[in-house]
Amino acid sequence: MDLNSLIKSKKIQLKKCKTVVTNMLGQKYEEINGIKRELSLTGTPFVIDDRPDLQVAYILPGLYLSSQDPVVSKEILQKHEIHHILSIGIDASIKFDNIKYYYCDLSDLPESDLSVAIKKCIKIINEHRNENILVHCNAGVSRSPAIVISYIMVYEKVSYDDAYTKVKNVRNCIKPNEGFVQQLKKLQFSSIL
Repeated sequence: MDLNSLIKSKKIQLKKCKTVVTNMLGQKYEEINGIKRELSLTGTPFVIDDRPDLQVAYILPGLYLSSQDPVVSKEILQKHEIHHILSIGIDASIKFDNIKYYYCDLSDLPESDLSVAIKKCIKIINEHRNENILVHCNAGVSRSPAIVISYIMVYEKVSYDDAYTKVKNVRNCIKPNEGFVQQLKKLQFSSIL
């Protein structure tokens, strides 16, 4: 049996299926046997995850990384002996008396300039690592990991790839946006310090 005959016979054995696709506007389409039709259902163009992300990743002595969820849990903060919280782009909704809070404005857009945020955040992290500082953004996926990666690059004098790997090994869900990645790869240590 030649390859084309084998492929044809295998295709016949495939179970029929339908595929539902949601576009960027939340419109849903059904595809059956290559024919696409719009469904009356609409939804969000992204997956909504309403489960809290309570992971606090230990990065370096005195430096932790998370989403916004652990920031509102006194028990979690006490467990890690967090005394400082650096919020990137999203302010902590609940604040506790025994913790000092810092805020850095940064949008999670590829065109956002990281340079000012990096200088400000590296200074804050460096000044407060001895008392445990937690860096977070909304999901702990793009903005706060970008800041933590920049800190590691500057203070350990390592490449983006090495710093990224170090953070990814303890917080697997990180994925700085492509604009941040490009800026971090061009980071010049001397211009930061």
